[in-house]
Order: sequence, then C-alpha cells, then structure tokens
Amino acid sequence: MAIETPNSTLTTYVTDMHALITHGLGAIDRQAENLKKEQHPDALAAVNEFQRTLRTHLSMLDARAKGLGGSTSKPVKDAVSAVTGFAAGLMNAVRPEEAAKSIRDDYTFLSHVTIGYYMLHTTACGLGDRETAALAETGYRDTARLIMHIDRVMPAIVLQELRQDGLTVTDTTSECHALVKNAWNREAAAAGFKG
Repeated sequence: MAIETPNSTLTTYVTDMHALITHGLGAIDRQAENLKKEQHPDALAAVNEFQRTLRTHLSMLDARAKGLGGSTSKPVKDAVSAVTGFAAGLMNAVRPEEAAKSIRDDYTFLSHVTIGYYMLHTTACGLGDRETAALAETGYRDTARLIMHIDRVMPAIVLQELRQDGLTVTDTTSECHALVKNAWNREAAAAGFKG
C-alpha cells in the first residue's frame, strides 16, 4: 500500500473531478445536439452554458493536475466511471422531446459536480493548498450558478411541454420561483435541522 502524501491526495481529487466532468460533458454534448432539433430555446441556452462552463473547468483542472505533477490522461477509476456512466445513462435514456427531464438530469449531474468541488475545496484548505482551493471555489460557484439557473428556467420549460401536449396551463412561474427562494433560505433551514 502506497503512503498518501498531500500532493498525491490532491492530485487524485483533481483528476477525479476531471474524469467526472469529462463523462458528464459527453452526455451534455449529445443532449445539446438533440435540443437543436426541438423548440426549447431556454433549455438549449442552458445546456450551451453548461458546455461552455464545464469545458473551462476541464482546462483549469488539467492545468492544476499538471501543476501537482499529475495527469488527467491516466485511466479513469472504476468508481468514477460507474457513477458518471449511470448519470450519463439517465440522460441518454430520455427522449429528445422531453427537455424538462433532460434538464432535470443535468441538475442531478451538476449537483454531483458541485459537492465534488466542495470536497476538493475542503481537502485543499485542510492540506494548505490555496491554489487548488481557489480552483475548487471557482468550480463550486460556477456549478451552483448553473443549478440556480435551472431553478429559474425549469418552470417555463415544464409549462411549455405541457402546452405542447395540448394541455391548458396557468403560468405558475412566479409561484415556483417563490418556492425555491423560500426553500433555500439557509437560516430557516439551519433552524429546522434536528441533526
């Protein structure tokens, strides 16, 4: 068994994040192609932003891995492959005309990426690596922003699909946005946690 060092631990975390994003981005790229054929401009715009942001993250993670003496071109770990393969399978199983379900699966994937960045940030801070911590903070903030964007556009996408299915619907976008705002009130959530 190899002895772990701060550098080897950080390299593992950084390359795991790179692998996670690489696999998820492949599914998002296929999703973008499918959405180009549909009438969902909000969904397509969101997916295009996911692509742009995640590609930037891959470049940052690759550079940091090299800075730590590692490489992102090494074989991907089985555990990372299994998790991201499952997520990609979820995204690919959705029919192209179901933009809302596709974006829902992106939300799941981006949440996984966000918590991964949070763990990387914690690890980097704990090991005194400010450069990796700064990268992880940027990644966390970016993916949190993408998730919040999904919260903003999801009601419109769902309502549009209901209309396309021939249903008469009331515009409940404001009510849905209020639900999100109230649910993510951190002080209220902390006060109600019994853990």
